[in-house]
Amino acid sequence: MESKLSKYRLSDNYLRFYLKYIEKRLRQIQQNQLVNITISNLPGWHSMMGMQFENLVLNNRLWIKEQLSLDPEEIIIDNPFFQRKTQRYKGCQIDYMIQTKYNTLYVCEIKFSRYPVGTKVIQEVKEKILRLSLPRVVSCRSVLIHVNGITEDLQDKDYFSDIIDFSELLAFGALKLFPKKNTPKFQNFPTERS
Repeated sequence: MESKLSKYRLSDNYLRFYLKYIEKRLRQIQQNQLVNITISNLPGWHSMMGMQFENLVLNNRLWIKEQLSLDPEEIIIDNPFFQRKTQRYKGCQIDYMIQTKYNTLYVCEIKFSRYPVGTKVIQEVKEKILRLSLPRVVSCRSVLIHVNGITEDLQDKDYFSDIIDFSELLAFGALKLFPKKNTPKFQNFPTERS
């Protein structure tokens, strides 16, 4: 069943950065009002970098799937996922979700942070999974994708089935900067629970 909800995502990182960040501040840039401000102190900079990092991860899905040891033949679909709020179910947004033909969902949380990611992310992901409208036969595996490390407390909790350090790809130099075209949508699950 095809969803009536469509979301578009601008996948070119520079164009996205220009439209979401530079264009709003073009007058200030042209008037040299931002010359003596460090880039990390610009308003909204860290949230913008988070969106850019998420986009970078999504443009490198093949590497993520390799890190999860997923065979391409077992993947039905992989994309960001958005569930609209209804009277029965709460809305939720999953940064990246992979659905396999073996009734497994990989719920991937993408975190960009200046500091190591801590245990707070566990509750965020648990809440997202609870909000998902899923049949009982589906199992969820939580995955964390990060770039600036994780705390020992988070590692000790052993909540995530996989923790992927994206900086390994950055160090390796195999980063894919440009997206594939024509990425498909997620298959819709029935909304009734058995």
